[in-house]
Amino acid sequence: MTLNRFQNFYLALLLAFAGVLSVSGTIALRNLLHLGLLLLLLVYLGFMWRTERGRVVALTRTVPLPVWCWCAYLLLFPLFAPNSAGAWSNLIGKGMWGESLLTWLLAGGAFLILGKKRLTLWLLALVSAVPVFIHLCLTLLAWAGVLQPAFYQDPSLLAAGQSLWAILQDGSLPQKPFQSFPLGFRGIEPMHGNLGYPASQTMCVGLAVMFSAWQQGKQRRVIEAGTLVALCFLSVVIAASRAATYFSFLLLACACLFFTVTVPAKRVSLSTGVRLSIVGIVVLCLVFFQQVVSQNSFWYSVGAKMTVGLYVENPRDLICDGFSSATTEFVRQRHPGKDQAYVESLIDGLRGDGGRVLLARVGAELSASNPWGWNGGRDAYQYRIEQMCGHVPALYFSHAHSAWINLILAVGWVGALLYAWVLLQFAKSGCSALKQEHKWPEGMALLLLSIFWLLRGMVDAVYQEHYLEMQAFFLLTLFFLLRSGKPAFE
Repeated sequence: MTLNRFQNFYLALLLAFAGVLSVSGTIALRNLLHLGLLLLLLVYLGFMWRTERGRVVALTRTVPLPVWCWCAYLLLFPLFAPNSAGAWSNLIGKGMWGESLLTWLLAGGAFLILGKKRLTLWLLALVSAVPVFIHLCLTLLAWAGVLQPAFYQDPSLLAAGQSLWAILQDGSLPQKPFQSFPLGFRGIEPMHGNLGYPASQTMCVGLAVMFSAWQQGKQRRVIEAGTLVALCFLSVVIAASRAATYFSFLLLACACLFFTVTVPAKRVSLSTGVRLSIVGIVVLCLVFFQQVVSQNSFWYSVGAKMTVGLYVENPRDLICDGFSSATTEFVRQRHPGKDQAYVESLIDGLRGDGGRVLLARVGAELSASNPWGWNGGRDAYQYRIEQMCGHVPALYFSHAHSAWINLILAVGWVGALLYAWVLLQFAKSGCSALKQEHKWPEGMALLLLSIFWLLRGMVDAVYQEHYLEMQAFFLLTLFFLLRSGKPAFE
């Protein structure tokens, strides 16, 4: 196999790996691809070491210091963890941290083999959007009545394919097509995060591509990238991923601000057709969003429910012992003009949106009293809250719904601060590149993605399992794209 063919084969496997990182039901495939890519990297180094030694050294030196410190800490953590056996299991046996460490290596190896010519921003945006494409295609099939009852009982790509085949065999099977749009439909994903995180990640890179194309006068790419961003936004609204929807607005606002204020001002004017296309895409997305929000209390009641979680007294007692008549009376007094149904909805919200606020308040207390973490696992919160309550809590949550609290309880304050340093270092690198004429698109993508993962961790458990692999691969790849072009590096 020639080097060119090897690179193309490696690229195909890499894109498959990056594309399925957040797709349900692909754990075995993801792990197989991960292992295959690492083995191919070893083969490449074995045959090309003499010619690639300089680039390997340059890549190694380019990796930011916080990444080295973070990886070293994870490897050493089992030696001093309060639960050493559990920490070794989570590093090697269960593989959460081990796989993420190997993904940092994979990102470096991928850039070594493929370089900037093959790993472009646009390609990274498209492959990150694979879960979005799958979701939107399944949404159209559901709206057209193609998906059969068996799919809804056990959603999977196989079940969707079987439904489509059944329709092709018997045209009388569609289930009342185009009656009502399937809002809340998540396709094959049981958790909205599996759609929200890759959609937001795609927006970070896609916005950088769109503004870069605008500056260069590539009008077709402006429309393509703008459409991709819009599809990501529509996907998270359809799937009722509220946090991802609001983060979409934040990312768009940040990208516009960075482009307007800091990016070099030399820009090519867009044609009237392109401007109208972009305006039309934005208006359609906003109208769709407004219609969804105005007609569904799941969206517009979130603020009131979170407020209850903020001002309720003794959050620890409420989580440990559950609701009481005093809880109902307290909420009723805070909303004297509301009926019983509204009060009950707010109290019930303490199991959901309001519960996240309770968890943050109790999690802060747990984090302060357990500075060295526990065993590195996602079950650290469950262990500590049961320890605090003296029994299984009445309001049971599997984790703290805050990645930073989960991280502190899992690997301690030192581990959490090191990972914050990693994200802040990437953000700093991206910010520094915004004023560089030929580097700002990669800088914008890296800055937006760093900001997203940094802030998203405050409201969701995103520093675990395959989400860590997403962060390692895309952040380090963008960083290498940003730093490429130096002698011996590219």
